[in-house]
Amino acid sequence: MSAPRKRAASTTARGLGWSHQQQRARLLQRHVDGSPCWWCGRPMFRDRTVNFDYDPASEDQTSGTLAADHSHARATGGTKADRLLHGLCNKQRGDGSRDHLRPAVTGGDFGVPEGEQGDDRSRWCLLDW
Repeated sequence: MSAPRKRAASTTARGLGWSHQQQRARLLQRHVDGSPCWWCGRPMFRDRTVNFDYDPASEDQTSGTLAADHSHARATGGTKADRLLHGLCNKQRGDGSRDHLRPAVTGGDFGVPEGEQGDDRSRWCLLDW
């Protein structure tokens, strides 16, 4: 028998309650469609179905939505979200410790989260046999 599924912490429990949601709404009001994402450099749109990280087959209702990001990460004391990122980009950014490695700077993969690249031998194997 499988273990019972843990319920995800609410946004309020994670410190992302009403004030964070209001700040996100303000950021969305000021957002200009097509503005580049700070993390990946791809354009961002209010309509989640136009964003590159939207997955129509996903049951995740937030797929493709823009996330309110803290440029001064919450993990290091940041309290106010001050920019929008693609939801996937916000997850990839995490605590901000790898900001210097973001795809907009390095030209790396945009849509594959860290740790989910799979076994693509062409990335590390010189011989194809």
